[in-house]
Amino acid sequence: MKNVAIIIILFQSFQYAYAQKSFSETTKYLVTTDIKDQGQEYPEYVVSLVRSGDSLEKIATLTIEDTELFEDIFLTTLENPGLEGVSEVIKMEVEYLACCAHVESYYYMVKGNGEVIALPELNNVYCENSDTDIQYIFPNQEYGITGNILQTQTFYKSTSDIKYVNLKQSFAWNNGIIGFSKTTALTAY
Repeated sequence: MKNVAIIIILFQSFQYAYAQKSFSETTKYLVTTDIKDQGQEYPEYVVSLVRSGDSLEKIATLTIEDTELFEDIFLTTLENPGLEGVSEVIKMEVEYLACCAHVESYYYMVKGNGEVIALPELNNVYCENSDTDIQYIFPNQEYGITGNILQTQTFYKSTSDIKYVNLKQSFAWNNGIIGFSKTTALTAY
């Protein structure tokens, strides 16, 4: 069963990478893990996102409670996302495996002065016949809209062909302030 889940994850990762082709692997950041109660069979993990070479400066911290199903954490970055004052976006994906793969996606926007702004967490569940995922699209990416961060749901025809992209929510970026946008039209076929 775990092999089926791994195949599903690889399939979905390819789809996601295609849609988010500007995100790439990074060595600028890493994840540190502290185990809460080492006497338990499945103890909680406290995971911190840090800059490489400076593990004392924590960018973000989260707790992984379901360590029995926890599989891995993936870090990627998007350089110059097209938002004024934002130099890059860090994407941290926490993956859990059971009969389906569950992926929690955390996006952190890094401003030029080093300040970090977190976007709301996104969750995806990938099962054997999954053909969709939810993601953020930034202005310099395909389907991006100037001055907006788009939360979208992408539907796929096959592993590399996008069937259409549907807008779920739009956030306006105004010099460091995130607000709801009136942008409502985004559907690509």
